Amino acid sequence: MILADRRLLWMLGAGLAIRCGFAFWLDGSMVLVGDEGVYARYASWLLRSGELHSDALVRPPLYFLFLALAKFVAGPERWILFAKLLQCLASTATAIPIYRSARRLAGERAARIAAAFLLFGPTSIAYSHLLWPETVFTLIAAIVFDAIASLERGSLVRAAGVGALTGIAMLMKPVIGLLCVVLAASWLLRLGAARAAQLSLAFGLATALVLAPWVARNLLLYGPTVLVENEGPYNLWVANAPEPPEEIWEQWQALPDPVTRSRVGSERGMAAIREDPARFVRNLGVRLVNLWGFEWFATRHFAIGGYRDVSRGAFLGWFWTLQTAWVLALLAAALGFSALWRDPGLRVVLIYTLLFSAVSMVLVSTTRWRLPFEFWICVSAGIGVERALAGTLVRRDLALAGVAIAVLFVSATRPLFRTIASGEFDTPRDLARSEWTFFRY
Repeated sequence: MILADRRLLWMLGAGLAIRCGFAFWLDGSMVLVGDEGVYARYASWLLRSGELHSDALVRPPLYFLFLALAKFVAGPERWILFAKLLQCLASTATAIPIYRSARRLAGERAARIAAAFLLFGPTSIAYSHLLWPETVFTLIAAIVFDAIASLERGSLVRAAGVGALTGIAMLMKPVIGLLCVVLAASWLLRLGAARAAQLSLAFGLATALVLAPWVARNLLLYGPTVLVENEGPYNLWVANAPEPPEEIWEQWQALPDPVTRSRVGSERGMAAIREDPARFVRNLGVRLVNLWGFEWFATRHFAIGGYRDVSRGAFLGWFWTLQTAWVLALLAAALGFSALWRDPGLRVVLIYTLLFSAVSMVLVSTTRWRLPFEFWICVSAGIGVERALAGTLVRRDLALAGVAIAVLFVSATRPLFRTIASGEFDTPRDLARSEWTFFRY
């Protein structure tokens, strides 16, 4: 058993201790800003009324339910700390499916290195306590990704179980639905029509059954326009229209209902693309590098209030700690990437990542969105370090590392950091010279 590896157990304990220490060092009465405040309010509404309140944005329900249960168990005074503890546990547990996959592909040492990238990576630690769905979703997604490799050799019951887990993940982040399409296509190409149909039916039906209550609820309330969420139309609008994000948000809120918002957001987003296709193409590259370049989205929380007082020097220290860790992880992952691509199950995950990146390029991309892909980044990084230690690297691995360096170079030298959350911060040099007006909603 994996947990019989004593080194892994020590690593898990240390990773959890670091996460809890960091989470509880922060101000427990922190001001919840932006999405964190929305999730907290929705959870309180759900616990108080038994209904999920939808104002401007219709969002999937599972994370609100998670927070509502935390508040129910821990009470109104301590529920945020309890939710943080649960998320620290989820973040730590994500190392287990990472370890499993890396060990299957490259042995014990690679598995421990891969787990270490997750457990002691500053980015994972920094996100684990924030009231966003990504941390819990990342654990669920990592279990799904790890299980995919053995599905085609397993029973239909196992495929249905992983499908149900994917449905649960979709109730937190619907974009994982792209994985279902890639998986079905992979089975069809490699296993033949009969076996692919069996696996896809078992997997897909289980996913649909989990989603059915939420989709039925939305059909009754909104009709077919809003089935799972309506953030996509808003993100299409805000990502491509020339107006400032604050103005777009005011216009969005002024619209009378979620159905109208979905229709208008889609129409205005597409109209902005048609009006200035050159700007759209330019922004595609910007958003791609935003997604995979330097990590800045976690550090923004040191500047938007609610944390203990942080000096400019301390803030920049945290910023560059995250950047250094991401540079090392991305380069190590590039060195081990080819091993993942050769594995049929993980190749599905990598193709899903490419599709997700394409969707993000059209909508809104931030480094926060890539957090769920820490699964394969850490697995690949563990294999990459193992290859370097064993002296088995080949030219292709070094070429992929070169691509990673190019992405990081462009990210560091070009003004690529503007998103819906920021209109000020352009480059690390601007960050050092700014007057603390960046990273504001």
